[in-house]
Amino acid sequence: MSKQKLPDDAYAALNGLKAQAGAAMLMLAGRNKEEGKNALANAHAQIAANEAWAKKIVKALMSSGGQTTVDSADAEWLERTFAESAV
Repeated sequence: MSKQKLPDDAYAALNGLKAQAGAAMLMLAGRNKEEGKNALANAHAQIAANEAWAKKIVKALMSSGGQTTVDSADAEWLERTFAESAV
């Protein structure tokens, strides 16, 4: 039995958002832009497949006042933030 407190889509959306941030870093000057473009396309596909959760996560991140970022958000944060509302 899984110990996850949320649907798989929630974790996939967070992973997609994290992948998007990583892809953006690859595209910075002096980095591998082609690899970044491919990674970004994959991240966008993952986000699109889990769009409802991605929107919820982005909204929660934006309302955190900068205390939580895509980089600092993890499964525990996701569960603390959404476990009660997902039931």
